[in-house]
Amino acid sequence: MKPEEVDRILAQAAHRAAPPDISRRVIERVENVLVSDLRPVRPLAPPWASGTAFLILFAAVAAAAAAALGLHGVAVLAGEQRALIFPSLLLAALLAAAACVRQMRPAAGASLETMALVVSALGFPALFWLLFRGYDTGNLVSEGVPCLIAGMSVAIPTGILAALVLRRGFVMDWSRAGLAAGTLAGLAGLAMLELHCPNLKAIHVIVWHVGVVVFSAALGLATGSAADRLRRRKAIRRAI
Repeated sequence: MKPEEVDRILAQAAHRAAPPDISRRVIERVENVLVSDLRPVRPLAPPWASGTAFLILFAAVAAAAAAALGLHGVAVLAGEQRALIFPSLLLAALLAAAACVRQMRPAAGASLETMALVVSALGFPALFWLLFRGYDTGNLVSEGVPCLIAGMSVAIPTGILAALVLRRGFVMDWSRAGLAAGTLAGLAGLAMLELHCPNLKAIHVIVWHVGVVVFSAALGLATGSAADRLRRRKAIRRAI
């Protein structure tokens, strides 16, 4: 059915529903009331533009923070370790960015945020297990907590900036969007730690570096769920 046919059917239905003695002036008054508060919506950016913005955000914040703290980690990595770690981080960030983009557009396709988190939370421990050695738990906490704090110090502002990008779209489910943004932000924190931290013990990297992704994703999910609850309460109040 063509748009012109739909318009014609609606016009005929309106004509039949209106009483024959109603004046055109009354109809115009009703139309003015109905459309008085309508405003043109801001067009959504194309998916590639939003995805590029998320990837730039991931890379820029991670690189800037690592440069400020010192690029000690990348200096001690072997060539094959760099060749596997950083492309893997970029691919995981690409998946998380795609998950964010999907949440900006209703009916954009299957949600990807859970997949992005699972791939990151399980894939990187497996990768680090292959690349690094050392499972001595001595000083595990004292060496690891500073990395967790540093990683979350990168992840939190990255997540806030990602939320600002998400607000440029039409997010229907902020809990899912928060999980996607939190995963992307956690990956930025992980990337910063791989550039900065010279501790190559496998147990340290698996627990504390990857832990940044898990903590950040959980924080994003909790924040998004709180935003959804607040939005529902506001909607209920307006309805009452």
